[in-house]
Amino acid sequence: MIEFSLPVVWYLIICAELALYIILDGANLGSGIVSLLPQKEKDRANMLATLGPIWNANETWLLVAAGTLFGAFPAIYSIGLNALYAPAVVVLVGLLLRAVSFEFHAFAENKKPWSFAFGFGSLITAIGHGLLVGGLLSGIKIVDGHFGGTAYDWFTPLTLMMTVGVVASYVVLGYAYLIGRMAYQNKQSFMRLLLTAGITFLALGGATIFLPKTNYVFLTRWTTEPTMFYLALIAGLIALVATVLGYHVFKKIHPERLYPLSLTIFALGFIGMLIGTYPYMIPPSMTLFDAASPDNTLLFMLWGIGPILPIILGYNYYLHKIFAGTESGRDSYT
Repeated sequence: MIEFSLPVVWYLIICAELALYIILDGANLGSGIVSLLPQKEKDRANMLATLGPIWNANETWLLVAAGTLFGAFPAIYSIGLNALYAPAVVVLVGLLLRAVSFEFHAFAENKKPWSFAFGFGSLITAIGHGLLVGGLLSGIKIVDGHFGGTAYDWFTPLTLMMTVGVVASYVVLGYAYLIGRMAYQNKQSFMRLLLTAGITFLALGGATIFLPKTNYVFLTRWTTEPTMFYLALIAGLIALVATVLGYHVFKKIHPERLYPLSLTIFALGFIGMLIGTYPYMIPPSMTLFDAASPDNTLLFMLWGIGPILPIILGYNYYLHKIFAGTESGRDSYT
């Protein structure tokens, strides 16, 4: 059971921020990766035109999550950054490349290089996300409260499997978004969505084989009450939603439902990972209580920074609502 306290409150806030970033920006990253596939340059331009007004708002959550992590759990921030510095740089390079490509694509006469830069930046960012998650789940060596490993401890078979799964899952989100939002409907798009969904489940399911077997909390949660029931329920819901998604894709019906269904699977998977690792922020050695700032700091952050979060959430909602009708690519894909 979760006993609410200031560290727990900030842990849940950071998890919500990361979830919002993944959910909101995941489709953008997936659409960028899809844009690397052979297609008309006009189609790629339509993708960027649709994503352009909202992509920077989506990434706001990543910056907010990093800032709150630094303030609420400085030990996690410092140890994690030291251990996962190389994957973090990969993410940073990808984000910079995407940002530059958006700006230059709007004004360049020859748009093809910047379309490619957008897609390549999206791919690099997605790979970086997979490396970060895989490196974290692989375990980080901590000695006397400091990072005690090497610069490449994150490079494990688990990390490679997680990277494949994360990239494929973003592509699923991208296809679901494009099919539902931009009428990106053809035989190849539906078949590729099914294929990448299959790759996602195989890769993420196979990653469990490489989880550390000794003193690793996630594996014990499947055999311990009550978490075993929660995880079993989540697994069942994921299977049910995935079946419904597969049916819609196979039958090519209700394309507008594909994106919400995909997001539901993402959200359930994220919740399952949190249940499997709580209260560890660096499994299996450092909990959120070990790494939390003093209560007076957390309380100051709650009153000082907390009110900003609903404002950002409202800004994101308003922006997505305003540009919900900007489907410049709809006629191009029919």
